Amino acid sequence: MKVIVNGVATEYADDGTGPVILMLHGWKDSLHSFDPLIPVLTQAYRVVRLDMPGFGGTEMPPKNWVLGDYVDFVGGFISKLKLDVHTLAGHSFGGRVAIKGVADGMFTPAKLVLIASAGVAERNTLRNKSLKVLAKVGKLATLPLPKSVKNKLRNRLYKNIQSDYTNAGTLKDTFVNVISENLSGAAKEVTVPALLIWGSADTETTLEEGVRLGGLIKNSRLELIQAAGHFVHREHPDTVARLIGDFAV
Repeated sequence: MKVIVNGVATEYADDGTGPVILMLHGWKDSLHSFDPLIPVLTQAYRVVRLDMPGFGGTEMPPKNWVLGDYVDFVGGFISKLKLDVHTLAGHSFGGRVAIKGVADGMFTPAKLVLIASAGVAERNTLRNKSLKVLAKVGKLATLPLPKSVKNKLRNRLYKNIQSDYTNAGTLKDTFVNVISENLSGAAKEVTVPALLIWGSADTETTLEEGVRLGGLIKNSRLELIQAAGHFVHREHPDTVARLIGDFAV
């Protein structure tokens, strides 16, 4: 289904009836990331999913966005569909949006589910070190060097950085804006009950980050799924759906 949100043609899906669970996908993903959960969750809930701008069937952002722009967009989507969101669920990047939106009061769900959510990594982690590398990459553009030399230097700088920057295409600047914002302060402002779901083998947002996030959100519970990776909801959909369904009651 399509709807115009803040001037952006937006793809979304709306299944089931009952209290609303709104689900926000991760970076380079789409609303279909949650498809395996739908058969279980729609037995008791109305599950709404949308493609974020720049992903899936939704148009690109009209400019380089910061995290707050995605929060405003999701807020516009909620208003457009007149959703009374009972449970807000976000995976990875979608969790970033959820944390900031709840902390800022833009979203007012009764409950919050964060699946391998990003945004509170310690500053000495590889992900945060990558920001310094990306800053150096940006400075290359101002150097009086041949383009071929700049490209070689750029590739060398981020060769070993574990991020989605190199594959972000026209969203590269938006990606840098998003991951540059540390949400540790925002997480402390979250007061609604929160369920954190993590895979023990997640190398994208590590278990260490999950434990840290749980310590920042006062009313939270961390559920660990052994041997699961970053896309824990795809690897163990029945388990994750049951956890969300039981928590959302």
